[in-house]
Amino acid sequence: MRPRDLRPSLATAFWLLAVLALPAWAEVSGAAEAARVRVIQEAMPAVVKIQGTPTYAGGEDAVWGSGFFYSSGRVVTNFHVVDGLKNLTVTLYDGRSYPADVFAVDRGIDLAILEVHGATAPATLTFARETKVLAGQTAIVLGSPFGKRNLVSVGVISGSGPFDYVGQLGEGDVGIEIPEIFYTDARVEPGNSGGPLLDGQGRVIGVIDAVLGGASGIGGLGIAVPGYLVVQSIYDLEQFGVPQRGWLGAALVDLTELDPLTLRLAGLESTQGAMVDRVQPGSPAEAAGLQGARRDRYGKLVELGDVIVAVGGKAVKNRFDVIREIARRRPGEKVELTLWRNGQKITVTVQLTARR
Repeated sequence: MRPRDLRPSLATAFWLLAVLALPAWAEVSGAAEAARVRVIQEAMPAVVKIQGTPTYAGGEDAVWGSGFFYSSGRVVTNFHVVDGLKNLTVTLYDGRSYPADVFAVDRGIDLAILEVHGATAPATLTFARETKVLAGQTAIVLGSPFGKRNLVSVGVISGSGPFDYVGQLGEGDVGIEIPEIFYTDARVEPGNSGGPLLDGQGRVIGVIDAVLGGASGIGGLGIAVPGYLVVQSIYDLEQFGVPQRGWLGAALVDLTELDPLTLRLAGLESTQGAMVDRVQPGSPAEAAGLQGARRDRYGKLVELGDVIVAVGGKAVKNRFDVIREIARRRPGEKVELTLWRNGQKITVTVQLTARR
């Protein structure tokens, strides 16, 4: 037999040896699929189901969501998952359940940390160092959709962008300080909230927060809080007990909500910006001399308050822009606000503090 006739047989033998060296689940998979399954199997033990009952009268039906261990005894999830719940439990991937308490919360980015009692994490997840995601990169969602544990969906990152959907997460201030979100077409359902969004290496790139436009996979998109925000929040909550993002201390109103005639009489030709409606006593806004609106006894606007048109030299469109630009900064930082007051632009400097 000539040597060239042996080459296919040798190649086949090497392939069989490689296949036999893989776990059973990989024997019928290609290399890429085998790698993905391995990532998921290694991450799954860190993911938990979170369950509790509502505190309001008559609230007896269990409410659930997802979360994951980032340290041996602590789990991260969404604030809206645990808000208003009692008798919290964390169920591990193998079905064991343990009681848990809320350690700290960050309403501004819809985050909560739970302290789990009596359990040590079977595994923990690590966060990606990168602060950006690329459209088309692998996206893996783990959690408990519909209360069913240990389920996975796989897709891609669809993109990222500003978070314009505040209000769907709970009360008006929940998620109000999220500057951007990550979109994924990986299927997200009720119960996935609080679970991890992983990249192809099994690193956390976000925390699943909600679904936009219906269930993803049926015309909707899953949305996630970026991992870099979560990492900063976890550090702040563990060190200080409260978030450490900048806070202004002023109630704001979008100009689009005001009478156009009132704006024109004040010399404003655009609806870009946010009016200071009320200034909280003892706040950075008060210290900087910001002026709130004047209203009559029925709440009707009589005189405009200061209109914020730029933060740190960056033009703002609405109150969410103002809040998020302020929240990008740390307590103690100073920032210039460009205001429209009495028919002219002025600039004031505000020294920020942490939200109270």
